[in-house]
Amino acid sequence: MGGYYSVQAVALCAQLLLASSISLLTQATISQEGTYKYKTMTVPLFAELGKLGVSILLFFTAYVQSNGKMLVEFSHRTVFTAAVPGALYFLSNNLNFIIIRELGASNFQLLNNLKVLTTAFFFRLIMKVDLNGLQWRMLLLLTIGCLVSQSNQRSGQHFLIGSVLGYTLKIINSCLTAIGSVYCEKFLKHIPNNFHFQNILLYAWGSLFAIFALLIEGEIFSDGMIIVRGHTWLTFLLICSYTFGGIATSAVIKYLDSIAKTFAATGSSFLVATVSIVKLWEPFRIELIWGSLIAGVAVDVYYHGELLLDKKKMSINDQLVEKVL
Repeated sequence: MGGYYSVQAVALCAQLLLASSISLLTQATISQEGTYKYKTMTVPLFAELGKLGVSILLFFTAYVQSNGKMLVEFSHRTVFTAAVPGALYFLSNNLNFIIIRELGASNFQLLNNLKVLTTAFFFRLIMKVDLNGLQWRMLLLLTIGCLVSQSNQRSGQHFLIGSVLGYTLKIINSCLTAIGSVYCEKFLKHIPNNFHFQNILLYAWGSLFAIFALLIEGEIFSDGMIIVRGHTWLTFLLICSYTFGGIATSAVIKYLDSIAKTFAATGSSFLVATVSIVKLWEPFRIELIWGSLIAGVAVDVYYHGELLLDKKKMSINDQLVEKVL
C-alpha cells in the first residue's frame, strides 16, 4: 500500500513540475534583449523526435510481448487523420515562444486555463457534447478570473499588463490546442488501433512539420549548425519537458484521477507565479493572485461540481431510506 501511494506522489509531482517547467524554462532562455539565442523551432523538433523514439521503443516492446499479435491498422485514412492534430500542435508549440516573450511565464501559465473554455466550445461545436448550466457558469467565471489576473491598476499604465500581440496569439493558441484535442480524441478513440502505433503516427507528423518549416526558411541549407546553435543546458531541459510532459500526464490519469490532474494544472499557475517573481524578477501583482484563485475555483467546479452534487443527493437519499426502514 505504501508503494502505491509513493507512485501516486511521484506522478502528481511530475505532472505539477512538468506543467510548470515549459513556461519557466522558456522564460529563462530569453536574453536581456528580449530575444532567443537559439532557433525556437528546433525545440519542438527535438521534442517530437524524442517522443517518436520513445513511442517506437514502446511499440516494438509491446509487439514482441504479444508475439506479433497486435492490432495495427495502416490505412490512408488512419495515417492522414493523424496529420490534423500533428499540424495543430506543431503550430501551438511554436506560438508558445512568442506568447511567453510577450506576456511572461506566469501570465502564460494562468491563461492556459482558457483552453478549458475553447475546448468546451469546440467539443460542443464538433462533437455535439452538451454542457450543463453549472459548467457554462463556471466557464464565465473562468473568463472573469483570467481578465482579473491580467488587469493592471498602476496609475499611468495600460489596463492590461501584456501586449495586444501576446493576448491575440494566446487566444489563437487556445483555439488551436482545443481543435487539436478534439481531433486527437477522435483519432485515438474512433479509429481502432494500437495506442503506441497511434502515437508514432502523431509524432512522425509533428517531426515532419517541424523539419518542413526549417527547410522552408532556408537557413538550414545556408548554415547547417543553425539546428544546435545557441542551445544550452536550459534548452535541453526545455526539450525534455516537452518530451516527457505527455508521459507524466498519462501517469497521473493512470495512478490518480481527474481531480488530481486538475489540481496539478491549477497548482502549476501558483508555482510558476512564485518562481517568476522570486527568480525571474517579474513584478508582484495582487491581481494575478486573485485571478488565479478565481480561475482555479472555476476549473475545479467545472470538472467536479456536478459530481459532488450527485454524491450529496445520493447521501441524502440513503439517509431518507434508512429513516423509512
